[in-house]
Amino acid sequence: MPSHSPVPLRHDWTRAEADALIALPFSDLIFRAQTVHRAHFDANEVQMSTLLSIKTGGCPEDCGYCSQSTHFETGLKATKLMETGEVVAAARRAIEGGASRFCMGAAWRSPKDRDMDAG
Repeated sequence: MPSHSPVPLRHDWTRAEADALIALPFSDLIFRAQTVHRAHFDANEVQMSTLLSIKTGGCPEDCGYCSQSTHFETGLKATKLMETGEVVAAARRAIEGGASRFCMGAAWRSPKDRDMDAG
């Protein structure tokens, strides 16, 4: 179980502090992350999450790391936005399968009004 620790959670990082973290050797960064994590969470508990791509491919952005961009030949076939009912059904299956978090990803910069279900 987590113990009360002098390791505070922070949300006020400066650019210089973030740069210093990124510059750490990888093993040191992992150790520091584990130290903070263990101070606030059970080290042996795993959160089960499900990720669903609700709109795959055809993204106009040029992110070099992403296979969903139209700027790269990845062989990924673009799909339309999933219907709300399909997404809800997938979320229910995820919960039934033990997930405590359901994440949705979409290949776009931002949704268009026509893509937003008001109901």
